[in-house]
Amino acid sequence: MNKKNRLAARSIAALVSLALTVALFIYSPVVAQNPRRNSPTPTATTAAKNPATQRPENSQPSFKSPPNTDGPTEVSLGFYLINLGRINQSDETIDVSGYFAATWQDPRLAFDPKTVGDTVIRYTPEKIWEPNLTIVNASSAAKTVAQDLTVQPDGTVNYLQLINATVSSDLDLRKFPFDSQTVKIVWESLSFDDRGVVFKENPTLTGSSEDSFVSLSEWKILGISTPITGNKFIKENKTYARYVFEIKLHRNYQFYIFKVFIPLLLITLISWATFWINANTAFATQMSLGITSTLTAITFNFTVANSLPRLSYMTMLDAYIFICYLFFFSSIMANVSVHFLLNNHEKPEFTVGVVRKFRWIFPLAFLLCQSIVMTSFFWRS
Repeated sequence: MNKKNRLAARSIAALVSLALTVALFIYSPVVAQNPRRNSPTPTATTAAKNPATQRPENSQPSFKSPPNTDGPTEVSLGFYLINLGRINQSDETIDVSGYFAATWQDPRLAFDPKTVGDTVIRYTPEKIWEPNLTIVNASSAAKTVAQDLTVQPDGTVNYLQLINATVSSDLDLRKFPFDSQTVKIVWESLSFDDRGVVFKENPTLTGSSEDSFVSLSEWKILGISTPITGNKFIKENKTYARYVFEIKLHRNYQFYIFKVFIPLLLITLISWATFWINANTAFATQMSLGITSTLTAITFNFTVANSLPRLSYMTMLDAYIFICYLFFFSSIMANVSVHFLLNNHEKPEFTVGVVRKFRWIFPLAFLLCQSIVMTSFFWRS
């Protein structure tokens, strides 16, 4: 039994030795191919010695910074009017709708169309730099209905925006209702002065639609101009570029001719009918007719004044109505004078002659006064 046990022990030892030999043969290449993690490699050691050559993981440049660091970025602007809404003369505000377009160059956004697989790339304004333009004469925040921001392969950025806005614009109503107005929409950059952004006009993107609903029935569009100006902000000692879209309008005055001028002229003529009435027998009728004419003219004046701002100057229509007032008052005073002369003058024939002269003096004086006033307004610059 002892001999058999020794043979078994030797066999087990041989098998264990063989297993250890095989294990060492298999494990040795793995160790050679996988060095310890805490052992520095030659590449890591070289990078540590030259930290300036290291590139951070998020090394992509930021596109929110201005594209030009050595000068201002030139932005080409245009506005295409598609609707001219309500013109509120009392508030001096105008509702406008149109396409606002801006174009500038950003070489950082250039790309290869073959690599991208398209000729344009679309961005959102939060991803890239944009001039941050706003309407500075808007009476309320402009509503952006839709916007589109695309980049071409050469880095040309095209920004298109559909806006609805109510803008304030000074109106010169001295020649009302024969006036012409220039309505302005003014854009400025909120973030950059003229050292960072300059403007130029893009004629191909500027104009107005030919649709019938663009202009109002009371107004006719004469033309459009787009001057580039500057606005000096004294507190910061900075100048901001301005893009001004000017709409030249002319009022269609036919409504006021038929609704105001002619009715007032007829009322004035009626007030002179008192000179054909016998003052001895119908003095009360004469006075009633003169007072009624004056009150009617006052009603016309209030009707027109409600559609105009509280002006510090007189309009042409105001002057016309005021002259009518004067002749209404003059006709009443003339009738009172005639009645007084008939009762106190020794020669009734003299009073009758005065009344006959009033029949043509008043119309001629009225035409002369109105002609002088109208001419002075029309020749005024």
